[in-house]
Amino acid sequence: MKKYVLCAIVLAVQSTATQAHLGNTHQHMASEQVNWQAHNAYKKGQRVHFEGALYRANWWTQGDLPSRNKSGAWQLLQFVNDSTAITPPWLDTQIYNKGDTVAYKGEVFQARWWTQNNTPGTSQVWEKMPHDKKNDPTSLQSLISGQTVVTEQQADSPAGEGLSNAFDGDPRTKYVTLKPQGWIQVSLQEAQTISQYQFTSANDAPGRDPHNWVLRGSNDGESWHTLDNRNGELFTKRFEQKSYQVQSAHAFKHYRFELTHKGTDNWGYDLLQIAEIDLFGKTQLPIAHIASDTNTVFVDTPITFKDASLNSPNSFEWHFEQGSPATSLAQNPRVLFTTPGIKRVELTTYNWHGQSELATQSIKVVDPQNPWLGFSYPEVKFAHEDTESAGYKRIHRLFPDLEKTINDVTLQVNQFLYKHYGESPEFDSVTFSLKWMDTLAYRAGSGRNMEIAFSTKYIAESLANASDEEVIYELLGVFWHELVHGYQHFPTGAMQDGGEVHAVIEGIADLVRIRAGYHATRQPTPARNWLGGYTNTGFFLSWIQDNYDSDFTYKINQMVLTSQREGWEWTLREALKRILNQDIDVLWQKYQATLGAAPEAPSIPQDQLSLVKLGGEVSTLQAPVDPIYAIENAFDGDRFTKYLTIHPHADISFSGYGAGQLRGYRLTIGENQPSRDPSSWTLSASADGVQWQVVDTQSNQVFSRRLETREFALSLDNTYRHFKFNFANSGPQDNGQEVFQIADIDLLIDRDSASRPQELENFVLAGGVISAEHEGFSQWGEGSESAFDGNLSNKYVALTDSGWLQFTAPEQYVLHAYSITSGNDAPERDPASWRLHGSHDGIHWHTLDTRSENSFDSRNQTKLFRIDNQTPYSHYRFELTHTATDANGNNLLQLAEIELFRAL
Repeated sequence: MKKYVLCAIVLAVQSTATQAHLGNTHQHMASEQVNWQAHNAYKKGQRVHFEGALYRANWWTQGDLPSRNKSGAWQLLQFVNDSTAITPPWLDTQIYNKGDTVAYKGEVFQARWWTQNNTPGTSQVWEKMPHDKKNDPTSLQSLISGQTVVTEQQADSPAGEGLSNAFDGDPRTKYVTLKPQGWIQVSLQEAQTISQYQFTSANDAPGRDPHNWVLRGSNDGESWHTLDNRNGELFTKRFEQKSYQVQSAHAFKHYRFELTHKGTDNWGYDLLQIAEIDLFGKTQLPIAHIASDTNTVFVDTPITFKDASLNSPNSFEWHFEQGSPATSLAQNPRVLFTTPGIKRVELTTYNWHGQSELATQSIKVVDPQNPWLGFSYPEVKFAHEDTESAGYKRIHRLFPDLEKTINDVTLQVNQFLYKHYGESPEFDSVTFSLKWMDTLAYRAGSGRNMEIAFSTKYIAESLANASDEEVIYELLGVFWHELVHGYQHFPTGAMQDGGEVHAVIEGIADLVRIRAGYHATRQPTPARNWLGGYTNTGFFLSWIQDNYDSDFTYKINQMVLTSQREGWEWTLREALKRILNQDIDVLWQKYQATLGAAPEAPSIPQDQLSLVKLGGEVSTLQAPVDPIYAIENAFDGDRFTKYLTIHPHADISFSGYGAGQLRGYRLTIGENQPSRDPSSWTLSASADGVQWQVVDTQSNQVFSRRLETREFALSLDNTYRHFKFNFANSGPQDNGQEVFQIADIDLLIDRDSASRPQELENFVLAGGVISAEHEGFSQWGEGSESAFDGNLSNKYVALTDSGWLQFTAPEQYVLHAYSITSGNDAPERDPASWRLHGSHDGIHWHTLDTRSENSFDSRNQTKLFRIDNQTPYSHYRFELTHTATDANGNNLLQLAEIELFRAL
């Protein structure tokens, strides 16, 4: 039905136009207002709407664009902006009759008689209309411009973090000085009065924020007048924007901020930083602003630009690069662009007080038939730190035109992530550097400037024996991965290993690398979940694209942006639900099955109990190849962690806190390399750890699937607490290397005969006195008191590689066990070695426990240690040493919590 109604309307308009052309009289035509159409004919006096303005025909016309008015047939009456009419601007091509009003350069004029091409203000035909300017609106305008000169006291900023960053309008960049205080000076072209200034905090390290400052003004740069003084100011979040009023009627040319930071930062540095500084003065001049619903439009698709200016402008001058029209005087003009590319839009506005500064905006015009025509490559810069090594020379030889390689990958990366260049972020530059470093590669930079660094050491050492083709393949894969980081959307939230943000950032980068074909050197293996990032998440996402949605790469990247626009917390679970209407757990299990992963082991029978879950001490004679493959992994109940050693055999011992009659044991093998699996072994048991008995022997065992759990049944009448496995692997790997690994070991005992460990109570929570050799960062809640407060979400951090922490109880307790919980970041800061002492008086100390080469497998991991002690003490002291210097080169000691347990 609607279709016929619409057709009827069109026919009615066409009929009216035809009758007008034939000379038929219609009295209502003089006041009728319709939208102008190029194919319609209009008679004298007829009014039309075009581009937000109302025009009147001076005589019969057809096809004459009202805004261009080549024939002079159209008279501009007024602009119509929604429901509000404003005074139209004067145009030299228009005819004006007595009483017509126009706006010209911010003033309003009225015609005394008929006129054309007489400029208002220079001809007597125009009478200036009175206007009381006293009550006109006033707004704040930034005094920072391209002519503003900024200087500083220190001039010691790290590369890329200089003073200009504080005045570039981009909070993602920042100014840093390597001192705790310093002044910043702003010199204007001429003296002006400021009424407000604004600070924006930077992206990290709250201790570096300005905390105390003085603002002074001067006209000669020597005599300074205090305008504002602030003490104890706090920024409660990153990128927070705070404004401060200035009560001064004096104009100054120079303004100086004397700033002092909040305190030593988390890494022990005394730095001062700020993201943005702006100065504002009051003005009644118009402040031009451009608004539009989008910054991207397709060719031949109209887009409306809206005036968002301040201080009530009444005249508007628009310029559209290669637009149709090229200029407009409408307040909210409608424009077409017929050629693709980035176009410049300009707006100048006028009010009773004068003219605004020029406002500009860029608009991306996209041709759907050629969606990447107009793509803007960032300028490629090189800042190599290593130009002498064999790695640098090899890269230079294999990539003689490195700039072209980077540009080629840049465009292809965007074509994977986006549908057309209008969707992709813009960068002014990408700085590529070759460095002799241990990190393979990283992406850094801020704002519209990207930085990518690559390791020449990796080429010179790790790929020394690789062919040129293999090196080219590997480097291109790295280029793809790091450039995806430049152009992909980033979820909001904390960036930490194993978290949602890390998983999607690294996962999407590897997804694109996989789809581009640069993944052959790596293969997916079974894993606990989808939060591993890199290969783990990347291959999972690629599997989803292969099996569920061929457009998944684009959609998953867009969904990150959607979450920010709609305000919901990013999770991969929620994203897949919205994109595919699929549950991530179901998808993950299907994907794991394709990798050959065995199903989870069945639950333990009701009449049996896991001795391992009751707790115990584990040890091995063969050291793990890396702390992440520690022996504790084999007893954590998690088949996705493992113990791995470069030996063909392993001797593993477990001493339980409980004891019982053994009914069987379970072994779970790792996720890869069957040659590393246990093939033959003996199991010995002991009640006292001295007298041992062999209770089981196996040989030529084969596990058919990765992560498979097999159970070996036993029925022993004696009660045992200590167990020892002597394992041999299945044989050498393909490269001849002998490696042993096992994912999990469990010992099952008879429930009824089980001897359970003593129940424990943390007596620290009853209260006591806390002291430390190094107090730590108490000002940020990271002092010694955080180590004994029962709260795992905070931590103790001290600028030292070793030191003691002490708890003094109000009464004496017999300590049977204690626990230490690692901090939330930087594993190098974890305690690695320690001694625990007890004392009756705080003077004479007795060693209760000693640990060395300890490691924590994860962040905020709690490890329990039972000790053989029957003596009560009131003073307990830990002498701790951290693991290593952290990634920032600092010697910091940290832990989240210490608990001290007595037996109930």
